[in-house]
Amino acid sequence: MQPRRTDLDALRILVCAGVILAHAALLFAEEPRYHLKSELPSLSASIVYEFMRITTMPLFFILAGWSAVTSLRKRPAVRFAVERARRLLVPLIFGVIVFCSVIKYIELSHGRDIGAYGLRMVPPLQIGFPEFFALYLTRSRLITWSHLWFLAYLFIISLVFLPLLTPLARRAPRTDVPAAVIVYLPGLVLAAWLVAFNGYWPFLPSLYKDGANFSYFALCFALGTGIAAWPGCERRLQPEALRLLLLMLVAFAGVILCGESTLGRAFVGLTAWGAVGTALGLSARLKPTASPTLRYLNEAAMPVYVVHHVPLLLLGTIALPLTLPVWLTIVPLALLTTVISIAAYHWLIRPWRPMRVLMGVT
Repeated sequence: MQPRRTDLDALRILVCAGVILAHAALLFAEEPRYHLKSELPSLSASIVYEFMRITTMPLFFILAGWSAVTSLRKRPAVRFAVERARRLLVPLIFGVIVFCSVIKYIELSHGRDIGAYGLRMVPPLQIGFPEFFALYLTRSRLITWSHLWFLAYLFIISLVFLPLLTPLARRAPRTDVPAAVIVYLPGLVLAAWLVAFNGYWPFLPSLYKDGANFSYFALCFALGTGIAAWPGCERRLQPEALRLLLLMLVAFAGVILCGESTLGRAFVGLTAWGAVGTALGLSARLKPTASPTLRYLNEAAMPVYVVHHVPLLLLGTIALPLTLPVWLTIVPLALLTTVISIAAYHWLIRPWRPMRVLMGVT
């Protein structure tokens, strides 16, 4: 049996933490489409949020693509599809009903309404949550999947790719190590894709109006499957990690300078791949030792991702009126959100079989 990839486990944990930080920064970022916003935007928070958004989600999808191939090496396609439904579709439905109802209530209570149409400013909601929850369950226009769009996209992408994944998983992995130039090509592909389809901006993951970003994340997933099928390519990333880090930094500077433009989109793709290549290369070189803590946090990553937005926004409603300095709000908010989310996992989800099933924990 292949040993556990502790480096990839560590990356999943770090990416989940990065998403929490991104959402905390989004409270102050210039991006207006969010459930709760500070009245005064912050340039530094905007830069941090932009960097986290560019880098975290492509890595999430690439890791998911890698995991899909390795999973299909151990189980037939039907069992894989059932497992994807249990781990993605079940927590998506449960999360939309339970957690996203709270998120939508906070959003509307602050005079904001976000949907496939974008952001609309509306009169603040004047009813209590129990009354709103009854409306939420009966009026489709109120239903949101907020950050859980990731589960929906990944579930659909996994099923769409399944006919291609199955024969790929049955083939013997390629062990030859390619020339260094090969590991930079995905950055050019991602950049060209975003430019060709006007991806990344704006980002409203409604699925049916988000073909450019859906296909971009599907491409990231495909790159992950390629890495799983060609481990030699992943080994080439290790000596290239520092050069890929430089690529990421230079390209992200290009994103900041060019903004929402054709060239800006090209730099987004290069930044994303530079970050992915750096993360995969360095994590493999600094491979952490398997430990109970690592296993625990890796298992907690999915429930924490599903749960975290509710405590973050509830804490945000308390923190924003205090008008503290931006980073004296963002950092404690991200840390407290992480602690509360892990506590919810530890005491409310992990010990109870029904809750584990509902949250996609095997």
